[in-house]
Amino acid sequence: MVKLRQLAHAQALSRHGNFRRAAEAVHLSQPALSRSIRSLEEALGVILFDREGPEVMPTLYGEALLRRTATLLSETQELERDIARLKGLDSDSLTVAMVADAAELYGYPVMGKLYQRRPQLSCKVRQVPLPLVVDGILGRTADIGIAEISDLTPDEQLRVEPLGQHEVVLYCRHGHPLLARSHLTLDQLQAYPAVAVHAWTRNPFTRPGPQGREASSGTVRTIAEVEDVAMARSIVVASDAWSAATPLLIEPGLRRGELAVLPIRLPHLRLSFGLVSLKNTPLSPAAEEYLRLVRRIEDEAAHRNRTLIGELFPSLTGGLLP
Repeated sequence: MVKLRQLAHAQALSRHGNFRRAAEAVHLSQPALSRSIRSLEEALGVILFDREGPEVMPTLYGEALLRRTATLLSETQELERDIARLKGLDSDSLTVAMVADAAELYGYPVMGKLYQRRPQLSCKVRQVPLPLVVDGILGRTADIGIAEISDLTPDEQLRVEPLGQHEVVLYCRHGHPLLARSHLTLDQLQAYPAVAVHAWTRNPFTRPGPQGREASSGTVRTIAEVEDVAMARSIVVASDAWSAATPLLIEPGLRRGELAVLPIRLPHLRLSFGLVSLKNTPLSPAAEEYLRLVRRIEDEAAHRNRTLIGELFPSLTGGLLP
């Protein structure tokens, strides 16, 4: 009977072309590797490797075997990882990678709820830029990703489930000179610098407005690029810079009077969050429970964000683009 370890040994011998080097690579003695290859040849009834030349080379039969072996070993590794992921439920572990805004909206609140239900939970929450969310899922260092999916490059290995869209407002410190105006144009706004948050990479100055025209030909001066809204808030409060966020994430600062929303609305500027995981790969029950809680909080967050937009722009039915 052919064994998987024998196939792995054949693959190593083909890769290294030498019994000594191949034996070192698979942590065997050279005689043990020779016995393994000979046993495989006897099981199949053919010679798999030509040992006569200066380098061990696969025969015609060996080449046919190796073509199948690469796929078989790869699928076996995938199977072992899937089983290990499901067995991970025994230790109740979960790793989630997410972009900054999603971490504030979903990641931390959901983790608190999950801990209440599963006190034994061992969890890692990684707040990273979008490319690293995808890398974590594809590299299997994260079970679930939550990302801004508007510009996510399609990948046949990924399953992406849209969560919802959140309109973004532009905000500044209380007492900012721009607040003296009843409404702003984009040209007036770009006279002041912005604090950019990685989660909203789309620039309102170059994105087409509702009529399909360019909003402005000007450029915005960025004084800082920060990892999350909390950092942006701190800079905005202490300067004449402005930034962008979903109202829900700056609501405390608005209620305290530290922050104010600028009198300009760009309805096209939205964050579209989604759940990212590996396609055709089962999630552990802990991960499934986490996703259920995320969906529930998304419904609450989306409703609250729409309510705040209505409070901030009570008489506005459209944008205030120039």
